[in-house]
Amino acid sequence: MIIVDEREIPGSTPVEWREYRYISDDGHDNFLGNGLFNKLTSQIEPPVPTSGGAITENCKLWLPSGELLHALSYKGDIDGWRKQIELGAKKLGLFTGKIVGDSIFLSDERCYQLSDCQIEFY
Repeated sequence: MIIVDEREIPGSTPVEWREYRYISDDGHDNFLGNGLFNKLTSQIEPPVPTSGGAITENCKLWLPSGELLHALSYKGDIDGWRKQIELGAKKLGLFTGKIVGDSIFLSDERCYQLSDCQIEFY
């Protein structure tokens, strides 16, 4: 478990019933509201997941490169949601990240230590 400002970084403690992903910011929209989160989760039609849902985790992660990622999670049809998020990100030209241990692994094959990243909760 990795704690920042007394809050756990989303995805730093795996759970069976929920999965966490980080999505790169395209710089065009807010993540919340009708912004990037909605674009990402509704990009693939018809939707892949058969149950559950996705939510924002109100956490920003800046890579040492300066790139910004947003945390989200999903539950229910975890495999379906993972596919929905990954395909949506690819279609939007975004990359995804997953925390494993004390590192974030990116879909473009980069990897960073979380201690080298900046975390902000909002």
